[in-house]
Amino acid sequence: MKTVLIIGHSHIGCIQQAHAERGGKVDGLNIEFAPIGSDYYQPNLDAAGALNPKIARIVTAPRFDLIVSCVAGNAHFSLGLVNNPRKYDFVLPQAPDLALEEGAEILPYGLIRQHLAEMAHETIPVLPAICAIADAPVLHLESPPPVPAENVQRHAKHFAPLIKHYGLARRERIWRFWRLQAQMMMDICTEQAIPYLPAPAAMTDDHGFLNPVAWRDDPTHAGPAYGAAVLDQLSAYCAQTEPAR
Repeated sequence: MKTVLIIGHSHIGCIQQAHAERGGKVDGLNIEFAPIGSDYYQPNLDAAGALNPKIARIVTAPRFDLIVSCVAGNAHFSLGLVNNPRKYDFVLPQAPDLALEEGAEILPYGLIRQHLAEMAHETIPVLPAICAIADAPVLHLESPPPVPAENVQRHAKHFAPLIKHYGLARRERIWRFWRLQAQMMMDICTEQAIPYLPAPAAMTDDHGFLNPVAWRDDPTHAGPAYGAAVLDQLSAYCAQTEPAR
């Protein structure tokens, strides 16, 4: 039995819910959660980039065999979900043939990436800060795929006024921004020499979006079915991998 800490921002919610629905039982794993998007853990980083002492204490606790990160992963919706008053798009190097917004100004990839990093400056740097002091191996989870348009429209919430005024961006653009943020996190994982676990394949549809089984009443977050798939994925990962301290 491995003791695992799952630490992260808003995407931790579906995993916590699935864990609770299972009565805390996951094959081979004893799981604890640190939802660092909550007020208790704010700010995550101080002005010098050091971790909040409350976060530092838990990621250095000797009882953990593995630390699983689902930090960041939602900032891309602020840029990619809704059309901009001044239409713009960008070419994703990993998928250069994806259709672009019609009539949009095509901006440099590096500029869009820099802008997204600046928007997520309070969350993305948390991962390397954790890696710098963690006493156990660290693994990072990919953020869930974006939610398809029909469920976004049904549960738009705070995006509703923007969607009504500017409209939802086309599917390819929404997906492109998700992959951009995923690439940023993959690059951090490469720099930190830690594994990156992609979204469970069964939770993704033919267009790379969240499968209906994993929808919930939210335009940007997955439901407990997705969390359950992640728990199964972690169980299988830990069964095959003996983390080396």
